[in-house]
Amino acid sequence: MPSIPEDFDKPAETDEEIFLEADRRLRISIEAMGDNTKSAIEALEFEDGHQWPDDIKNARRLTGRPSLTINHTRTFVRRVVNNMRQQRPRIKVHPTGDGARIEKAKVIAGMIRHIETRSKASVAYDGAGESAVKIGWGYARVLSEWESETSFQQELKILAIRNQFTVYDDPSAQLPTGADRDWLILSEEMSRQDYKRKYPKADNAEWRRGGPGDDGKLWESKEKVRLAEYFRVCKKPETLYLLTSGKAKFGSDMVEGDIALVGPDGQKVSRKSFRRVIEWYRLNGRKVVEKQTLPGRWIPVVRCLGNVLDINGQVRYHGMVADLMDANRMLNYWATCETELVALAPRAPWLVAEGQTDGHPEWKDANQKAYSTLVFKAVHSNPEDPSSPPLPPPQKIPAVEVPAGVINARQGAEHDMMALAGMPHEPGQDKPGEVVSGVALRQRQALSDIGHFQYYDNQTQFIAHIGEILVDYIPYYYSEERMQRIIGEDGVPEIVPINQRQAEGEIKNDLSVGKYDVVMDTGPGYETKRMEGQEAMLDLLKTPLAEPIVKVGADLIVRNMDFAGAEDLADRLLPTNPQGMQKAVQALPKEAQGIVMALQTQLQQAQQVIQQQALEIKFKGSIEKGWMEVEREKTDKQVGAKVHDTQVRASTDLTKQRMADTTKLQVAEVDGAVQLLNTNTEAAHDRAAAKEMVKSAEKAEKKNGA
Repeated sequence: MPSIPEDFDKPAETDEEIFLEADRRLRISIEAMGDNTKSAIEALEFEDGHQWPDDIKNARRLTGRPSLTINHTRTFVRRVVNNMRQQRPRIKVHPTGDGARIEKAKVIAGMIRHIETRSKASVAYDGAGESAVKIGWGYARVLSEWESETSFQQELKILAIRNQFTVYDDPSAQLPTGADRDWLILSEEMSRQDYKRKYPKADNAEWRRGGPGDDGKLWESKEKVRLAEYFRVCKKPETLYLLTSGKAKFGSDMVEGDIALVGPDGQKVSRKSFRRVIEWYRLNGRKVVEKQTLPGRWIPVVRCLGNVLDINGQVRYHGMVADLMDANRMLNYWATCETELVALAPRAPWLVAEGQTDGHPEWKDANQKAYSTLVFKAVHSNPEDPSSPPLPPPQKIPAVEVPAGVINARQGAEHDMMALAGMPHEPGQDKPGEVVSGVALRQRQALSDIGHFQYYDNQTQFIAHIGEILVDYIPYYYSEERMQRIIGEDGVPEIVPINQRQAEGEIKNDLSVGKYDVVMDTGPGYETKRMEGQEAMLDLLKTPLAEPIVKVGADLIVRNMDFAGAEDLADRLLPTNPQGMQKAVQALPKEAQGIVMALQTQLQQAQQVIQQQALEIKFKGSIEKGWMEVEREKTDKQVGAKVHDTQVRASTDLTKQRMADTTKLQVAEVDGAVQLLNTNTEAAHDRAAAKEMVKSAEKAEKKNGA
């Protein structure tokens, strides 16, 4: 840890003192970060492919031996960085008090998304995160700029710092984001024309050289000049008073009407405090050329860290490249050795007897060229005896094989790299024919993410602090009344008024009122969530909820689909529901909004008339229906009485008829019985007469026969 000069405890006030203070602090930062900077430069060069020591590489080059580089380090770094890009955290704003509102928090969050979109903040986020993965730290900054050359309105912007070695940070800052730092120096380049235009009376002098990584060339060149931005935090003593309204104010901020609360001892309730002021200076090589007091509570340069270790007060930073360097060197060595043994080893020669190749010159390069036939001369074992057995044909000596130890060493180096990178298993390493389920693959991915989750978590804190700075800056740089674009979570822009005075004296979307805090929304980005949401919506359309969902959110369903014309179709469906109509109207210019509002008023009046007429028709119809019901009831009663009388008369006549029919039947039965009785009587009389006649005849025959 560097020692602080004895006279450094005095606060700098004049420009000369501020210049000397910045120069001293620059040396402190260079000394504190010396070892870290050297290791970081080595890691960057290694990840870029410079993985062989210069002496070994030069020696091998002189002897014609290869020095291969199998750059797995870059592959593993890209996996981690690209995963962070897919899961980039998102800023959300929550109200915390002092008149804060949820609706206003949504407006501020939409303004932050507008700032991110306008300044291509993803470049700053990804650049700082990638630098943290490679070397252990990265930076981005927040600044303001004029909206255009012809505007008096300012816009906030998030910028990437490509060369992390141009930032000289306070070594005493302990928070990962550097929010607790007291000072920071940032070197910058400015074209000579802009420098002369902005500071025509300033000397054309360069600021002192920086540390390693920032001294590759002179800071002042033919086209550009190097300057330095110096940020420092000043704590100015103040007295804080508690007011009768319950709020607290510094004594210098109190105005007429502010009444301090009086305690039991008769004294005003107060305490000693300080005002945190952020001062900014631009320095050339000799003096301060510009200075300004910045709003907010923090220096607007944010740090993103990788791995941090504090040993005896010496802070060490490193990314994942430092851990992979030795394993990748081993892989390079064994891959080179394998290449030498196989590719550069002598070709397998032929074993021939003396005289077998005489007259056949093709045998001289038979181990290098492919011949369709190889003819050899037959040679006898005893050249002087032609009857001796011939010698065997030429035989090829087996090629040099790579030792198994070399292959195993190379595979071991690859496994070591995967383990060090936090990726212990590759899907391609499964056994042939082995089926791996989707759950297993997701578990492997989760295990891989856990191995380097610290980078993602530190990037989340880094982006969160940028959001805190933006929330702190927005009331200052967006203090005037204007129509401001905001962007929703779904990426749809909207124009809303901010700081707009209403007729009743209130201010709509007053950004100066309320306290707000930043929380982070992590996980898949909007595009990934959009695809997941599309699938979920399509599944919902297969359920009974389909009808009410389509009525109120048909445009949302279509907008989440990826096909040509989806946005146009969604825009046409948007006005079909009241909420969508309101959004569509707000997106129109003021003149168009006035026309639409007038048409809506006329439409509402027409609808009221139609409703009134409908009610009158309904009431008249109800009255007429009531009278018709009464008449119908009377008619029904009369008809019922007549029907009843008819039924009674019919029943009486039927009864009489039935009685008459019964009487007639009874008379007929009696007549039949009498007739039957007479018939029986006559038959009995006839039978008796017949019997008498028979007896008379029998008597007559007897008489005659005698």
